[in-house]
Amino acid sequence: MLKVIFSGLVSIAMLAGVAVSAQSAKADAAAAYDGTGVKPPEELVLQVGRAIGDIRLPVGASIDSKKSSIYGSGPNTYGRVLGSIRAETDLVMRFFLDNMPGDGWELISEFQSDDITLVYQKPTRVVVILIDRGKRTTDLRMTLTPRS
Repeated sequence: MLKVIFSGLVSIAMLAGVAVSAQSAKADAAAAYDGTGVKPPEELVLQVGRAIGDIRLPVGASIDSKKSSIYGSGPNTYGRVLGSIRAETDLVMRFFLDNMPGDGWELISEFQSDDITLVYQKPTRVVVILIDRGKRTTDLRMTLTPRS
């Protein structure tokens, strides 16, 4: 009987080890993700929502239409876009780092301090994306300009 109890305890310990290692693997994957284009864990991804011209925005992003000025459409979109999203600033930054290259944008500059500045280019345009760290929401300011 002691042997059966011991065997049962060993089985329980092994199952607990599998659950802990699965959680550990998930935590390791989240810690290793750095916005390099490698498929991140689901909990680190903002889903793709609507687009302004050829710039995709995360689902849930709201645009302030009174303060935004958008001209043209598609690959000829220019102007200034102001908006916000209820998401962590780092997730918003990773969203743009992961999605902009897939739409043909080349990252030419990235700067992080109190806020985050990402600068992308295409042959005919440049976009500056400012991501402001907030307590409840993350503010977005995008300026799309033609290249001279």
